[in-house]
Amino acid sequence: MESSVFFKWLAVVTLGTAAVLAGLHFLLPETQAHWKFALATVVLFTLICTGLFFAGVSAARSKSKASFINLVSGSVFGKMVLAVAFLFVYQRIAKPDNEWFVGIFLWCYVVYTGFEIWFMTRLART
Repeated sequence: MESSVFFKWLAVVTLGTAAVLAGLHFLLPETQAHWKFALATVVLFTLICTGLFFAGVSAARSKSKASFINLVSGSVFGKMVLAVAFLFVYQRIAKPDNEWFVGIFLWCYVVYTGFEIWFMTRLART
């Protein structure tokens, strides 16, 4: 997969995710308090996907077939740890009045994980 294709689809996914989050922001007043968190979440997952793409390109070109599998295994675990830490830190620092931030985070997590599966599968074919 070419990096231009990756970045094109990353932009599409990010704009779609942002559109849904903007819709939630305007339709559900309870979510308005979490707009900075929503923005930070989108940035976090965009950075994770970008880093994973370049690591995946490197692993796919490696002579060792195990390097790509190790990358996928490590990224799954690392992303889960990072996700829990991100939610924990936000809850401790912001002390939110409601739990809508969890729904916002889960929406982003699912969308970007689906995108991750898609581009990693394409990289694995190379």
